[in-house]
Formats: sequence, structure tokens, C-alpha cells
Amino acid sequence: MPVLHPLEFHPAADVDSREPVLGFVIVGGPLVGAQVRDLRLANELSRRGYQVHVWWAFDPPQESFLDSSIQEHFLFSWSRYMAPRWPGASDQIGRIAQRIVPGKMRSWAAQRLPGVMERQLRRVLRVICQGVEQDAGLIRRFASEIEAAGVTHLLPNLEMLAPFVRAARDQVRWRPRYVVTFQGYEVYANDARRIGLEETLYRRLAEVVRAADYRAVAVSQPYAERIQREVGLLPTELSVIPPGVPVDQPLGRPLAQRTVQSQFPQYRPEIPLVTYLGRQDSEKGLDLLLYASRLLVDRGLPLQVALCGPTAFGDTYRRACAQIAEHLRIDPLHAGYVSDDLRSALFRCSRAVVYPSIHEEPFGMVPVEAMAQETPVLVPDRGGIAGVVEAEGHVGGLHFRCWDSGALASQLGNLLHSDALHGQLARGARQVAMCFSVQNLGQRVLGHLGLPPHFSDFSIQSAKIAGNSQSLPRAA
Repeated sequence: MPVLHPLEFHPAADVDSREPVLGFVIVGGPLVGAQVRDLRLANELSRRGYQVHVWWAFDPPQESFLDSSIQEHFLFSWSRYMAPRWPGASDQIGRIAQRIVPGKMRSWAAQRLPGVMERQLRRVLRVICQGVEQDAGLIRRFASEIEAAGVTHLLPNLEMLAPFVRAARDQVRWRPRYVVTFQGYEVYANDARRIGLEETLYRRLAEVVRAADYRAVAVSQPYAERIQREVGLLPTELSVIPPGVPVDQPLGRPLAQRTVQSQFPQYRPEIPLVTYLGRQDSEKGLDLLLYASRLLVDRGLPLQVALCGPTAFGDTYRRACAQIAEHLRIDPLHAGYVSDDLRSALFRCSRAVVYPSIHEEPFGMVPVEAMAQETPVLVPDRGGIAGVVEAEGHVGGLHFRCWDSGALASQLGNLLHSDALHGQLARGARQVAMCFSVQNLGQRVLGHLGLPPHFSDFSIQSAKIAGNSQSLPRAA
């Protein structure tokens, strides 16, 4: 992994004299990779003794998965910019809806009603491009909450939230530091392009990076290079910190099989299972896996296919894939959101986990999670996801030529046919996953922020500086 160094900067003395308090700003709603990465990071930093606050943007999730020690706040709802002239009143409508409408129903509406997510996202993008400072009420409230919490370091989990963070921190007396993390701009940039604001969006993102206190974070080196090409940042303005996944002991296979069978009665343990797990949206390329599976069946290699995960942009693509599967005479094990237990069981039972993304995926936490269960993976040869199958001399998967279902079928056929190849990759998979652990993520982020690995180390250093007879500075 690259050695990470924070940029040189000269913060106000007030910041340095305060105990570090970390404030995350995280997009709520259905679980997506960027959200999962920052929830894990927030929990890890809390376990290391740091005080952590989380502000939810858009829609609080049905279950936050945050440690009980983390204090939660709410920034604004999706409805805030529904009526641009009255954002406060519109926001209250969304907050009332969140209190009286169950999370599952809100998620269903967002995913199934045509155009809901696109309209909401475009409204937010317009505000970002015009300047979030125009929403003075929101920025004042956010700044006052940051001050009340004593936050010293702000970590927005999506680039599009960084302008709100920058505007609010400029109104805080001690000007907290912030870092911009890139992990998804290319998805909502498509909406910005449709409304003629893509270049403006990129300018806003570049501005907020250059006003930050640290180099921006990209989740892989290929993704950093893409950001340089599209957003216009310089190599010296970016550092690479990959996400982290839990690396626990793999499940016992009998338990995993029973767990899968309890959810999917048609599952047959004697037939190789090939799994996709993640968002079932168009950029994920599920149809490529279906075509490849049909090619293998025609070659006499029987297999089962599992397609699991929610959507973030409506149900159209998932229904199209169901129709494609029907035409191909494939009957997948199909589910939306799955529990962590079922997720791990599916990985453990699978002969291979395939992630056939078509949009140069920034990273690929799902393949790493699968490798933690000692399951080989297949990923495209383009984007940051290409780099997740190998680390520190260990190899846990194979590449296939991006966008090519024939190449995917050939590589998947190799894994189905060759026990020797499969065994070799299964042995290396867990070692690869350990290089991308949540613990390593926490260590790298704290190093990037110039903070010690544990809060107790900060306290010891502060005591040495202040002298043993003096008390440590207290967080606000």
C-alpha cells in the first residue's frame, strides 16, 4: 500500500489544543458501498477511543449499525429542495414523513416509483452547483451543531456532501479540518450531465478539495487516475486509502449451507453456486453474468446462480434481468436486501463470487468480503476493482475482460472445472482480504489525518506536552 502523508497546513491554534472529535456526514437510505465503508470506519475509530458523531443526510437508514457510543444527528432530508424557495418547510415535510412512514416503505417508494431518486438527486446537484451557501439556514444550523459537539475533524462520506461541510466549518470558531473522500461521484455525475451541470459539478468538487486541509482520498489508484482525468485534480492532491472489510473466521460449510437453504429451498449443495451480491442497478452488469451462465450450461457445466441485493435507482434493471433470466431458462436464487449472516453464508457456499461491474468500479468491497470467506472471486480487468484480487504476493481471484460475457464464461468455467486452480485461489483469498481489513482502514485514515492510532496515545502525548501536573484539554 502507498505511504500516506497529510498535506502541510497551518490550522488555528484552537484546533491543535482540542481533543480530537470526529464528525462523519453519511448518506442514509439503502445500504451502498460508500455508506458501508464509513459506518465500519466510524465504528472502528470509536473502538479506538475517539469520540465520534454522525450526521445523516437525505434519509436515515432503517438500521444504522453504529456503535451505541456514537452520537447521531440529522442534517437534511431528500425533500429539502423539493420547493427551492422554502427549503426549511420542505425539509420538515421530509422529517415528518420519516417519523410516520416506516423505513421499508420509504425504501420501497424510492426504489420502485419511476423517477423518484433521479428527481431528488438532480435538485440536490443544482444546489451544489449554484452554491450551498445560499441555503444559509441549513449551514448555520449545521455549524452550530458542529460547535456544540466540539468536532475537530469532518469526514463527509460522499464528495457531494463536502461543499456542505466546507460551508459549515467556515462558520465554526476553530475551523475544523476536513478531508474529501471520492467513492461514487461518477454515478451521480451522470445525472449532472443530463441536466447540463457535469462540468460545473467537477469545478465545485475541485474547489472543495483545494480548500480542504488534507489531500483528498481515492479508494484505489485506478480511481485516483480517473478523478484526475475527469475532475481535473493533480496527482499531488490525492492519496489512496482502500476501504476495509471485517475478516473474521470463515463459517463452517455445513452451517453456511443450512443458512442458505433456509432462505432458498431450491438451493442444491451438490451443484456449484455462483453468486453476485450487491446493488442490482444497471452499472453492475448482472446481465453479463446471466449470459455467461447460459454459455456454461450449454457447454455441459451445471451451475446455480444467486443474485442478491437492493437497488438505489429504481427497480427497472432488476426486472429486466429477471426477464433475461427467464428467456435464458435460468432460475436464479433471487433476493433483495440480505442479512449479514445470509451474506456470509452465500459467500461461503459459493464456488465463485462474480462482480461483473461495467463502469470501472472504484474498488470492490463485495469481492473482498467473499475472499474473507475463502471463496475465489471473478472481477473485470478495468477500474479499481481489478486490484482487489491480489495483495502482498497473494492471489484470491481471476480477471475477465470487461464487458465480455464470453471471457467471463471462460474464466468462470476454469474455476468450475479445475479443483487445483480453485484450491490455490481459495488459499490465497483470505490472505488478500486481511490486507483490506477494517483495522488497516482505521490505521490508514488516522495516519492521513495526523492522529495517533488510539485516542489514549493522544492523551499521553498531550499530558507530556502539558506536564503531568496539568489536566488534559476537554472537548466542548
